[in-house]
Amino acid sequence: MNRLLAYPLLRRRHMVSRAAVATFLAGLALTAVLFGVARQLEADRARADFEQRAAVRTAAVSRAFTDAVTDLRALNLLFTASRGAVSRETFDAFAQPLAARNGYLRALEFQRFVDDGERAAFEAERARDWPGFAIREGGPAGLVRAARRPRYLVNDYVVPIASNARIYGYDAWSNPDQRHFMQRAIDSGQPTASPVLRLVQGDGALRGLLVSMPVYRSGADLSSPAARRAAALGSTTVVIDAALLVGGSLGATRLLAMGDYALTLYGRTRDGERVPVFHHDGRPEPVTRLERLLGGGPDTITHGFEVAGARWEFATVRLARRLDSQTGSLSILASGILLSAAAGWLVHLRSVRTRRIESLVDRRTADLAMTAGELRLYRRAIESAANPILLISATRHGYPIEYANPACERILGHGPGELLGLPIAELARSPDDEAGLAELRQALQERRKGHALVRQATRDGRELVSEVYIAPVNDEVGHTTHFVVTTYDVTVAKRYEAELAHRAKYDSLTGLANRALLADRIERAIAVANGTPVWTVALDIDHFKLINDTLGRGLGDEALRTIATRIAGAIRQADTAARTGGDDFMLVLCGCQDEGQAATLVQGVREAIAEPLKIDGHVLAFGSSAGVAGYPVDGEDPETLVKHAEVAMYRAKETGRNAVQFYAPHMNAHATDRLALEGALRGALREEQFELHFQPQVDLQSGRVVGTEALIRWRHPHFGTVRPDRFIALAEETGLIVPIGAWALRSACVQNRQWQRSGLGQLRIAVNLSARQFSEPDLVQTVRQVLEDTGLAPESLEIELTESMMMADVESAIETMCCLKAMGVKLSIDDFGTGYSSLAYLKRFPVDVLKIDRSFVRDIVGSRDGAAMVDAIISLAHSLRMHVIAEGVETLEQLDYLRDCGCDEVQGYLFARPEPREAVEPLLRQSRVEPVPMHA
Repeated sequence: MNRLLAYPLLRRRHMVSRAAVATFLAGLALTAVLFGVARQLEADRARADFEQRAAVRTAAVSRAFTDAVTDLRALNLLFTASRGAVSRETFDAFAQPLAARNGYLRALEFQRFVDDGERAAFEAERARDWPGFAIREGGPAGLVRAARRPRYLVNDYVVPIASNARIYGYDAWSNPDQRHFMQRAIDSGQPTASPVLRLVQGDGALRGLLVSMPVYRSGADLSSPAARRAAALGSTTVVIDAALLVGGSLGATRLLAMGDYALTLYGRTRDGERVPVFHHDGRPEPVTRLERLLGGGPDTITHGFEVAGARWEFATVRLARRLDSQTGSLSILASGILLSAAAGWLVHLRSVRTRRIESLVDRRTADLAMTAGELRLYRRAIESAANPILLISATRHGYPIEYANPACERILGHGPGELLGLPIAELARSPDDEAGLAELRQALQERRKGHALVRQATRDGRELVSEVYIAPVNDEVGHTTHFVVTTYDVTVAKRYEAELAHRAKYDSLTGLANRALLADRIERAIAVANGTPVWTVALDIDHFKLINDTLGRGLGDEALRTIATRIAGAIRQADTAARTGGDDFMLVLCGCQDEGQAATLVQGVREAIAEPLKIDGHVLAFGSSAGVAGYPVDGEDPETLVKHAEVAMYRAKETGRNAVQFYAPHMNAHATDRLALEGALRGALREEQFELHFQPQVDLQSGRVVGTEALIRWRHPHFGTVRPDRFIALAEETGLIVPIGAWALRSACVQNRQWQRSGLGQLRIAVNLSARQFSEPDLVQTVRQVLEDTGLAPESLEIELTESMMMADVESAIETMCCLKAMGVKLSIDDFGTGYSSLAYLKRFPVDVLKIDRSFVRDIVGSRDGAAMVDAIISLAHSLRMHVIAEGVETLEQLDYLRDCGCDEVQGYLFARPEPREAVEPLLRQSRVEPVPMHA
């Protein structure tokens, strides 16, 4: 009987009590609530981080495309500035640095419209430089000779030509799809992009696009699409490898290291199909099943942007959330389950040990113990969190803080317990002026979740940028009693984002505005001008390249930073200073009523630049050249104003540097002419447009021609005969004087050797060297090679140097002259007396001949001082055992005086003008040359 009574009791002792089950379920419910809150906070944070990463990379890709279109605009501007007359050499010189700097630019092209009537002449002209050239179109087996059509759009200039030889001469107008988007570009006058297409270069993958911009006839009417079609001369086009552009731009800024993210760029084909042109899978490790289960499937953010009218999409895919981003919620879940199970098991044990009354008391006691234990564990978990967590009251005024975890106190710089009781608003840096705070206040009032970006102030004054999340905590009847506030410090990310935005508008070296921000500042100044002029100033530091070449780019960069600081300090707060590249600066001046006020302000800037600058033991002094253009007289948009200011600045440099020039319409024509002349000069040597004229040098004792001076002349098929004073200085500036001078030296030696072999005696040939040639390190070797190749004796060659050329670096000049002298070559000083003569140096120079400048010879008759000067030069030369030649002899009186003074030789119009070889040879064959007065 006792056994039977004991059996149910025994069975009940092994059954789980209802109180234990209820306790376990309550613990699970509380765990679920906290787990849900923590998981939501983690998910929101991960999503915000994901959106930020995607936005930064999309911005980088969009900016890279914008830079490519900007390169196209720069290429097109070359044709606009030259009124469409750009030579192939000029195009190559401009486009090759762009192609070398930007590997994604597979080709830079100029396509020229050619009518059918012009086709034969056009193909023949191009075939002279490119044998077999013909206008071609696409065929089944590749490119074939184009069929006859009224009009062609031909690839005339292509850079780089090595990888694009097959498309040289291709008729883009023959392709309907290409003709369609190019026609849109001509009608709109703006850059227009093609659909995604397969590239000729590389592996031929479907990842390229063309962007074209029309070139119009200068001065044509462009008011309507029909007018623009009639004015179109052709178009400039860039071929872009989109995959290289995206990979290069993201790789250069280290934005490809994405972890568990994949990046894909989509474009549209001509059929409207959405195709991927770039893909990067940055996943370093496989995703586990647990991570895929807890983190969810892939999450995608797609941003769209336009490139010259074509739509592109950039997709960022988060493959899965890693467990290390969910440690907080998983810790809460695991701890809650374990504590709930432990508490339930404890209640069960107590319930079966005592009677029902005692068991009820024990269960209630166990419930209290369980609740206290859970709270302590949750508190320890929250206190261990790395991010600030606050618990604020929802029922008291001002939402005071009732709990702050140690991370919050540590990050904000407060001691334990110092935050308790403070209103939550006091943690914001500016409680009233942030838009994000309004969202948080609204969430508190509506008792809902809220999220905003706010600035917080630490106790020591530092500013934090934080993502703040607010979630309500309700009691058992649904009333909100508290709010959980969690913050995430995103200060570093925001600073990086701000830095990217700053670099897009400001020069990284000097901190001044860059070219992009400059255009915006000009537009704003024009918008608020109210009829007052807005002055745009182009400022160039004279001879700054010499600093980089001699002292190094590090010191040059330091000098540029100091100069930029001086420029910014010399202008007013309302004005703008920008660095547009190298040592080029631009100023935007507002409030100057006339040219006088603008000139005064510009002069103040130039004086600030001219102050001596001490850097690394060097004292530097800089001059500057400035060009000024004013709105609205000189232009009504930023592009025109900047162009005209630069034209005026180049004019200031041409007229002697260290000066200010205001823009005038004729300067634009001058700049265009100069650009055209420079382009023509680059091809003159190759097309054999140079020729030599020779002026005899007559010995006064015998009356025979003993030598000639070789003088270069340029005969251009369109410009006619170009005077040396127009192209020699330009050749010096561009460096073309070196190959031109080498040609002149070789041609003169060849001609003189031919005269000697024809029995004209040991004639001497005089050749002028430029300063650039004289400074070339291989000058001596060049002269030696020319003499060996032509067979001319060294003593038959006379090299003419100017005084200023030798005085630039005396010791180096003496060394070069001694090497030439050791070869047997004769040396003469041309235009003696007009440079920086120094007798101390003259006696050190191994010179054979002094040439008296024509200005002294002209003053012999009628000027006692001029005659005395010539007499002194001849006496000085003879005392130094030098020969004397007088230039510019035009009258018999001058000839008689020179003969009486003991001058050795003369040359001038009295005997002969500089003439081609055929005209001067009869004089060389005469035994004695008689003077021919100018009036005869």
